[in-house]
Amino acid sequence: MIATKENAKRRLMYIQKEDYNFLAYNILLVLNQFNANSESSSFKDFRKIAYLVHFINLNPNFNSYDQNELAKIYSQAQLKKQLISHLLIILRNRKFIGMSINHIHQSFDIWINEENIPKDFLDKTFFENEINNIQFLQSNISRLKGITVKKMVDTIFTKNNIITWEV
Repeated sequence: MIATKENAKRRLMYIQKEDYNFLAYNILLVLNQFNANSESSSFKDFRKIAYLVHFINLNPNFNSYDQNELAKIYSQAQLKKQLISHLLIILRNRKFIGMSINHIHQSFDIWINEENIPKDFLDKTFFENEINNIQFLQSNISRLKGITVKKMVDTIFTKNNIITWEV
């Protein structure tokens, strides 16, 4: 991926592997782009975001990665899931998102509370690359907002010969 000044600036602002701010803006961007703004239009199973963060911020074309890169992305996503679950509690307590328990998938469905997000936070020019990458993922993984995490993992990783374990 060609690095731009904006990407470099964001990398300096966030330690991507563990920074709550980095993950928070990714979560809010995903929810906003998927129009997940109420319980009835929620993003099903937050765990999918742990796998998508890498593709949202770098190259969204998961088929262009080699097996070693995809295996590393998959492993890192396993670690991000717990960070994201902690972050969701913080975002919910601050009323930035809503959450409901998904008993079928033993996870949380989430949505953005747009009225509690500052108007300029989701600036389309500042997050243009991420928004474009989310749109690319939406067009290449059918029903991404509502499919199971297992189906998404199969689409991105298993079909590219990455050995996966229970998600």
